[in-house]
Amino acid sequence: MSSLHPEVRQLIATLAAKPPAVPWEVPITAYRKAGDGLAALAGLPDDGCAVTELAIPVRHGTVDARQYRPSGEAVRPAVVYLHGGGFVRGSLDSHDRLCRALCVRGGLSVVAVAYRLAPENRFPAAHHDALDALRWVSEHAGELSIDATALAVAGDSSGGMLAAATALAARSVGPPLKAQGLLCPALDATMSSESVDRYSAGPFLTREGLAWSYDQYLPEGHDRRSAQVSPLFDENLAGAPPSIVISAEIDPVADDARRYAEALVAAGVAVETHEYAGMPHSFMLLAGRLEDGEHALTTFAEGLAKLLNAG
Repeated sequence: MSSLHPEVRQLIATLAAKPPAVPWEVPITAYRKAGDGLAALAGLPDDGCAVTELAIPVRHGTVDARQYRPSGEAVRPAVVYLHGGGFVRGSLDSHDRLCRALCVRGGLSVVAVAYRLAPENRFPAAHHDALDALRWVSEHAGELSIDATALAVAGDSSGGMLAAATALAARSVGPPLKAQGLLCPALDATMSSESVDRYSAGPFLTREGLAWSYDQYLPEGHDRRSAQVSPLFDENLAGAPPSIVISAEIDPVADDARRYAEALVAAGVAVETHEYAGMPHSFMLLAGRLEDGEHALTTFAEGLAKLLNAG
């Protein structure tokens, strides 16, 4: 088994005085606050984005969203971004730095969506919010200065699952997507990947924590092999958009990313993959503290831009 990168070990050592919140031992509000605090360790964000707060109508009301636009008036390709957080935490603020990086380094318009969280809102709430927000962005591309013919959906961790499921649904209900981007995606609610056991102790994501997150999101008795919660088990991935998939080696869901990328390629989908040795789950959220995190964000932004700007 490979070992953690020295930068990761050093970061964990600095966090040792304040152990991470165990989700089933604290109120959900405290767990969410702790998540935002961890993301804040990444440091100052990229500068150069114009930021607009949005309220996007969805089938059960509205969700908050935030658009990031590069400087200038040009119409831009766009990424609808779905944050991670195990379906129960994560916010526009927790992923602000990441979205600014995509905007500045890729020259992209980014619309981050604050979908409804579990356990207050179980499946299919987040899935519906993601799909409804994507369709709204497409329909309002003109007023958002977005190129409706160059749309992508992207996300990290649980948001990666939502992004993948949304991309698959969009094949039949629209809008057409030109790309998808997945960062350390969790794509198998049955937790059958070998990496779940290989890296069950984490850090940052453990087998126990992954199981708890799925339990919060999924109603009792729901089919965990359904493509809406486990895109890895979709039996026909043909027509999925060209993809960039970035994963971490020391991660319970590392094999989810690997297996999905292989399945996409087998279905004839163009896929660019990058696995970062010695990195833990969602390491790109700590890009300001981890050199590989910064590299991954730049690679991801440039990869999405290349797909969206392709002729």
